[in-house]
Order: sequence, then C-alpha cells, then structure tokens
Amino acid sequence: METIRIQLRESTQETVEIRYWLPQKSHYESRRLKLAEIANFLNQGERDYYKLLPNLPGIGRQLFFWLDGDGRWLSRGIANCHGEGLVIAIDTDQKLAHLPWEVLHDGQDFLVKRVNPVVLPLRWIEKETEGFSVEARQLRVLFMATDPEDVEPKLEFEQEEARILADTRDFAVDLRVEESGCVSELGKVWSRYFNDFDVFHLTGHASIKDEAPYTPYFITETEIGDRHETTAAELAEVFRFRFPKLVFLSGCRTGQAPDKGAVPSMAEALIAQGARAVLSWGRPVEDRTATAAAAHLYGKLAAGYQLAEALASTYQQLFKQNVRDWHLLRLYVQGECPGALVDVLGDFLASVPEPAYEQFLDPDTQQVRVAKPSEFVGRRRTLQRCLKAIRTSLGVLIHGLGGVGKSTVTARLLERMVGYHRLVNFRQLDEDKLLKTLAEQCTSERGHEILNGKLPLMQRLTKFFTEGLNTKEQRFAFVLDDFEANLDLRNGVYVLQPQVVDVLLALLKAMQNSQLPHKVIITCRYNFQLSELNHRLYREPLGALGGADLIKKYNRLDSFNGSWQFQPDLPERAKTAADGNPRLLEWLDKILQNSPKSLEAERGVEMILQKMADKEKEFREDILAEELLKQQTPALHQMLGKLLVYELPVPLAAISPISEDISTWESHKQRAEILGLLEVTLTNNGDRLYRVPRILSPLLEFPENPKGEELYKQAAQILYRLWWEEAETSTEAQELEIHRLALLGKDEEIAGNLASSLANRLWHESRFREAIHLCKSTLEITKNHIVLKEIAYCEHQLGEVDQALNYYQQALNLCPAEDEQELASIYHYLGMLKANKGEVEQAIKLYNQSLEITERISNVQTKAATLHELGGIYANKGEVDEAIALYNQVLEIDERIGNVQGKAATLHQLGGIYANKGEVDEAIALYNQSLEITERIGDVQTKAATLHQLGILYANKGEVDEAIALYNQSLEINERIGNVQGKAATLHNLAGIYANKGEVEQAIALYNQFFGNNRTHW
Repeated sequence: METIRIQLRESTQETVEIRYWLPQKSHYESRRLKLAEIANFLNQGERDYYKLLPNLPGIGRQLFFWLDGDGRWLSRGIANCHGEGLVIAIDTDQKLAHLPWEVLHDGQDFLVKRVNPVVLPLRWIEKETEGFSVEARQLRVLFMATDPEDVEPKLEFEQEEARILADTRDFAVDLRVEESGCVSELGKVWSRYFNDFDVFHLTGHASIKDEAPYTPYFITETEIGDRHETTAAELAEVFRFRFPKLVFLSGCRTGQAPDKGAVPSMAEALIAQGARAVLSWGRPVEDRTATAAAAHLYGKLAAGYQLAEALASTYQQLFKQNVRDWHLLRLYVQGECPGALVDVLGDFLASVPEPAYEQFLDPDTQQVRVAKPSEFVGRRRTLQRCLKAIRTSLGVLIHGLGGVGKSTVTARLLERMVGYHRLVNFRQLDEDKLLKTLAEQCTSERGHEILNGKLPLMQRLTKFFTEGLNTKEQRFAFVLDDFEANLDLRNGVYVLQPQVVDVLLALLKAMQNSQLPHKVIITCRYNFQLSELNHRLYREPLGALGGADLIKKYNRLDSFNGSWQFQPDLPERAKTAADGNPRLLEWLDKILQNSPKSLEAERGVEMILQKMADKEKEFREDILAEELLKQQTPALHQMLGKLLVYELPVPLAAISPISEDISTWESHKQRAEILGLLEVTLTNNGDRLYRVPRILSPLLEFPENPKGEELYKQAAQILYRLWWEEAETSTEAQELEIHRLALLGKDEEIAGNLASSLANRLWHESRFREAIHLCKSTLEITKNHIVLKEIAYCEHQLGEVDQALNYYQQALNLCPAEDEQELASIYHYLGMLKANKGEVEQAIKLYNQSLEITERISNVQTKAATLHELGGIYANKGEVDEAIALYNQVLEIDERIGNVQGKAATLHQLGGIYANKGEVDEAIALYNQSLEITERIGDVQTKAATLHQLGILYANKGEVDEAIALYNQSLEINERIGNVQGKAATLHNLAGIYANKGEVEQAIALYNQFFGNNRTHW
C-alpha cells in the first residue's frame, strides 16, 4: 500500500511545521500551524469524541478538513493513489495520537469505508527499522487471556479463543495459548522460543490510573491468580530482543492517551520500549467487538495479507456486522508499517493436528464425550495448576464425581500441550491394549521390533521410549480416561485391579526411566492410591462449577439464559437440582427444551418436575452413588448428613466443629474425599475447601429439629467468625451463605448484620428487588433498624412510597439514641422521600437534623450526601447559585475522601442545572464526566438517569436519532433494575419524540406502557 506520511517539526516556540510526504514525491510539502490551534483542536476532540454518543461523521469531517488544509494534501493523495490501498501515517507528536483519526470523513463517507483506494489511518512513530523475513507457513499467534480473582465483569475469553479458531480454520492458524495470565510465567514461555511467534495477543481488562502520572496498565494475574497491574515497561521486559511482529493489546483504553493526550497510551509506550506494531482500543470496547475484530484480522494475516490490508479489511468487516464501536481499534507503528507476516501457502495445506476433543469418542455411541472449544467454560485455576504440575511430574490424576468435566478438562490440557503425540485409552487398561495403541502409531521398524519382543513389559516400554520412537523428538501424552473401570470396591474403598497394577506401574516406571518428557493424564471418579510412584503424580480434585464459571455455563444453555420462556421457577429448580454439575445441567436443559412451552396448567408443570426428578435419579445411578454409600459406615453417613448444612465449599476449620462429636471423623472425611462423596476445591493458595454434593442429599439424613436448627446456628457462627470477623474481605456468595445459615438457625444478630451489609451493597448496584427479598426474610426473625432503613430505601426506588415511609418510621422508632450514625442516615433518606413527595419544608428539616449529627460526629460521607440533596432542593426552588455552591462543597468532599460514586451523582445534578440555564455544551460535558465514572464503577442507576437527561438535551437540539438511542439505553437499564419511576419518565419522553415524528402507532404503544406503569406504581 502507498503511504502519506504526516510529520511534525517544531518551528518556533509557538508554531509547528506539518510536513506532508505524498506518494510518488521525493520532497515534502508543508504548512505552519500555531501550537495554540492544535491545543484548541485537541480540546474540541476531547469534548466531542470521548463521550457516550459522539457524532462520528461530524468529528471525522472536522479532522479531515483540518488535516487536508488549503493544499488539499489528503484529497490529492487519495485521488493520485496508484494502488488499491493508501496508508495515512500520522505523527504522534504534539498529542496528535489522542485524536480519533479512524473516523476521518471526506464529506461523503468514512475513509476506512472507501475502496479503490482503501484508506487506513494509523499512528506513526518515526524511526528507521529493519525488515523481517517472511516464510510460507502458518501464522503463529500466542494468545494469553487474563482473568484475576475479584475483577469484574468476567470476560468471555473462552469464546474469543474459540471464535478465532473457528474463523481461521481455513488458514490453519497456529494458535497457542498461555494459560497462566501471568507476565512472569509468560516470560518463561517466551524465553523458550526464538522468533517463533508472529503475533502476541493479550486479552482482558485494562485501564488508566486516575491520578498523575496517569499510567496506563493491563490487569494481569499473579502466579496464584490475584490482580496485578502490568505496565508497558513490564510487558516489554518479556519481549526484550525478541519482540513479535505484532502485539494486540485487546483491552479497554489501551490505545487512549491519558491526560488529554499528554501521557502516551499503553500501545505507544510499548512502541517506545521497542515494539514494531501494536493494535489497541481507544476507549472501552464491547466483548463481541474485540472478538470479531481479532478473528477477522488473523484470518487475513494468515492468508498472507499485509498488516495494513488486513486491518483495513477488518474495519470494513465490522461495518458489515453493524458494530457501532468499530472506530475504537487503533494501530500504532514504528517506522515502516509491517507488510505480510507470513507468505501464502498456495495449494499446500499445513498439517493440522486432530482437535483434542475428537479423540474422546464413546466407542458405543461414537459421540464426542467432552465439550468442544465453543462450549468450554471456566476451570481456569484447574488448568493452570495442572499445566504447571505437568512440567515437573510424570503427570496428573484428575478425580471427582461423575459429570463434573474431568475428560473435558483433559481435552483442554491436551490442546495446551503443543507437540505431544496424544494416545487416549478409554476405560479398561491392559497390556495388549497398551501395546496395540503404541503399535498403531509406530512407523519405526525398530519400534515394532521392540514392542513385539519378549522383554518384560516395563523393560520393553523403557526400550521403546528410548530407541523405538518415530523421531528423536517424539513425545507421548497418554490419557487414561474414565479410569474407574480399572478399580474394584473393597471394604468401602476403590483399589486398582490386580492385573492393572502391573500395567500402570510398568508404564509410569518406563516413562520415568526413559528420562524423556512423556506425560500421563488420568481421569477417575476416585482418588486411588498407587503402591509405588504415588508422589510422581499430581492430584487435582475437580468439583462442581460455581461462581462466574457456572454463570457462563448457564449462558451456553438455552433453558437457562433467557432464550426460552418457562414457568418462572422451573429453570431455577433445575439449577438447584444440577448443583453446578455440568453433565446433569445439560441433561435437565434437554428436558426443558423438549417440553411444551406453554405450561400454565398445573399438570404440565408436575410432568416436567417428574421428568427432572427421574433424570436426577438416573444420574445418581449412573455415578453409582447409592451403591457406594451402602458400603460406608453409619458414622460416615452421619458426618455427610451433618455437612449438608453448608451449601458452599468451606475450609476444614468449618468442618471440624460440626463433626467433632463423631468418632474418628478425620478418617471418615479422608475416605469420603477419596471416594468423591466429599467434594474438594482448591483455593489459589492451595488450601482445600470441602462440600457434600447436593445430588447425594436424597440418600443422606439431615438432623431433624431442634437439632437441625441448632446445627444451622452453629454453622452460621462458625462461618461468621471465619469469613466475616477474621477475614480481610469476603465475597458476596460467602456473605449470602452466612445469612442463609443465620436465618435457618434464627441467629438474629448475625442475620441482621449480614442483611444490612448485603442490602447496602445490592442497592448500590441497583439490585433493589434482591435487596428487598433479603431484608424481608431477615425481618421475619428480627426487627433491625438498619435493615428497615435499607428496605425502605429500596422500596422508595421502586416507587412504593407508602411502604417505604412505613419502614422509615419503624426504623426511627427502633433506632437507639446512641447509634447517631444510623440516625443521621435515616433522617437523610427520609428527607429524600419527603422531597420526592413535594414536602420540601419537611425534607429540609430532616436534612438539617442529619447535618447537625454528621457534623458533630465528623461523618463526612453522609454530610456530603445530605448537602447533595439540599442542592437539589435549592435548584428546584430556582435558587441556582445556592445550589451550585452546595454541589461544589460536595465535590470537594467527594474528591477528598475518594467517593467516586458521590462525585458522579453530583456531576449529574450540576449537568441538570446548567441545562436549565441553557448552557447545553457545559451540561453535556458534565453529564459525560458523570457517565465515564458510572460506567467504570458499575453505578447503573445514575448511568440510566444521566442517559435520560442527555436524551432530553439531544432531543431539544433536534438530534432525534441520538436522543432515541440514549433513551433506549436508559430504558433497558431501568427495566433491568426495576426502576419504575425512571422507566415511566423515559417512556413518556420517547412517546413524545415518536409523536412529533408522526409515527403515531409507536407513540401510542409507548404512552400505553407509560400509563400502565403509572397506574401500577404511582
């Protein structure tokens, strides 16, 4: 592709020279600009582009006309281009990298949509660079996803990998995956290769520090899966002297230059460290956009297209898919833009190894027994531990209950073990079967001679591994799948069958004796022991899916992802029955999908429930649960029955007090663990957590009341101490488990403490209905004034004003005088309710009561919130200056204490004031500042309100399409969180817009929704 280079050179302290190097010309043309003009243009770009709904054509035209200038340099370059493509390489100096060059628009269309020539803008750092050799082979991509603990939202990186593989299958891209998500582990992998990978693809969350020096960073993992903020310099250390031809930083804002362009983006910083070309995203980007872009780009690069050609094609593909954030994809290059990364293979097709999942065929049904890449979810920590162990041991034994996905995890491991020859043995293992498997793959005469020899098996295998391989580099990955078929139940414990002991030990000893890195992976329901070499196998317990992994699994199944409509509780009952077991979940999904969709009749619901119960019973029979439990002692039964008290995996410290009245309970625990009757989960730091699978509960006895209630109370107190009082932090799931146990055990204090904390967290995330359900269940056992305050606020947000007022009055009556912090809080929220009812004087009185307390006890956060509400009252009274003064006080406090949620709400209110004053541009700027914060912290309620107000402003400006888009986004959020007041207001405004457009039927439909909403809740 031909190139226009746009270069900046300082002329004087106040001016700069822009040099245009046009194709086919040996000298540049130039113009002079004042630095102040560039600064004004940057400020305009910051204001107009870095917001929710930028006017892309308008911004693009301004950029084009400004860069085109009086000399019409861009227009001439495009008109005179001799080839099919034209690169516009724009210098990153003077903060120009911050401008959205991708949206350049010549008045007819975006330049990136052009053909003949196709036009590609990129950010260019001037430097002499060396070329690189190009070979006719597969494109080699190293893919690393990052998914640290406690970083939200969870990304669908499994889908991204699967989509890239699917979209590039015709070109056989060699996609290798570094599973660790850790930069230090990546460094170890990278050091084992020399110029092996063309592309490094890093996917995950990225951001920019909020305070100077505004450093961009990528959120990666530590070696144990915790959060680590990796800078460009840290990442560059991995690649020093061995940079790939292209790095794709597929994370939000990796291409955005912070501090209005004053600080280099992470992509540009990586270029400064030595990278040749870096792809990035200029703002927060949708998951599906990032996946679609990467898949198409790599397909084109694998087909031998130049980088610029592949990227131009990617933009046009995103247009075809109607992807709205196409323009966020940014390329930074140093020196010449790289050409093709690989040469075309022509008719020669590179050999592609059989997908690992296809090697897991059931010999009877010929059905694949494991999840395909597009179906795989989670198990990240399991994969990380197993891959690490495989490097240092003979192999791994993955054990756990039937249906949890042991074989699926193994298939995933095999995909990660590049270069290994896979040999899969299903169920029964014997000497003849093992030798036959080795012989079938053997192409060496010496190998067959050894396998047919008379030496004992172990010596024969050792000799084969050292002398009989097809090549010196051949390495085997043996999979012994469903290995429980080789075990016998003896005295309640599974042990190896006598004939299998000899074969398995012979194989393991031969692997060890060969001193070559052959590996074995065994999947088994039971954690059996070996007489020898026990220590050479790493053992990985595998339990049910939970947390984010389970949510991803639900999203893959139509019965649980909202695609199909059933009686409301049927999918939930199926989820409870499956208890996170992937296989049972898939079975129940099929039952629901094959059921009539109209199940109003009670008999129809009962039919589905019976089918589900039958399937659960079938599953228990399939995993031999009843037979296994019959072999166990009454004491072990008693222990498992008592441990049903916990629904979440818990540490040993939670099991011990529950079980200590059972003689030798430790040995029972160990036996239950080996047999898979007690599920084991490993934490990041290697601690073991225990849980009885719910599928066993019909076969066990839980203590009857009053002992059952006492057990719940004991369990609640144990977890309250472990997860609440002694832990630095606790997860929402842990807190919900403590609360559940406290309710069942009627521990009023623990239930009240957990309910107030959880409800506050939930309503800050606009999850009002969940918070109300939680509070109501708590109020059934204790009248707690804090819980009453929390439920009152939530009812108010859902439009139930009378109910909220009743709860607030109860909270005031019950609040002890010495609990001044809560008293101030109740006054504050009750003031909000009175203000919304129009009882302004009462509201002001309540706010002042709250302020008097908060100033006395130095509670600055509640003080700021009350000043904020007073600001709203004065604004509504028309006392604008007083309102602005109050809001500025609030902003000062929020800045000082780091209350970003409060800051976003105040910026929103200030936006409303300036809108009412007619200062629309200032209002939009304030609303966009608020939006940037609410998107970052997940405050969807304030986000919805801000989108609504922006919709009003754009409607008033006559920009109707933008207004409709904003209203629809607000409406979607309000429907999701149950904010009926916000929903009603948006429906009313949308109806007005459609009425003004003459689309009467649409307007009537929206008005009907509005009045229905109004009658129900107001």
